[in-house]
Amino acid sequence: MNTVSFWSEVAQEQQERDMTPDELAQREIDIAAAAAPVVPAQVPMLNARLALIAAGHMAAVKTYVNTMPGIDGEQARAYLEYAQAVRRDHPLVEGIRQVLGLTPGEIDTLFITAATID
Repeated sequence: MNTVSFWSEVAQEQQERDMTPDELAQREIDIAAAAAPVVPAQVPMLNARLALIAAGHMAAVKTYVNTMPGIDGEQARAYLEYAQAVRRDHPLVEGIRQVLGLTPGEIDTLFITAATID
């Protein structure tokens, strides 16, 4: 349907007209945005680990975390081992992203995948 309904003050009734090219383009943008998966703010840690395993990244993540020195390393290991959930905006996620050479979009995809694991 490429028409839009509107209220006509002149005719005092609802009428239809063809959509303009700009309206058609905006409709396509809106449809694409609605269909795009939402990146969850956090996922269960088990799901995150399973997504990393499926993507072949878990060994590199463990190596990175296990070689982190000092208190930062201890906290990262505790977070990876004992956290119930992992937040997308957690600094460790960004560190892992950089070490793995992934783009922010690829991390988003891992979070989306993790959210779908049952």
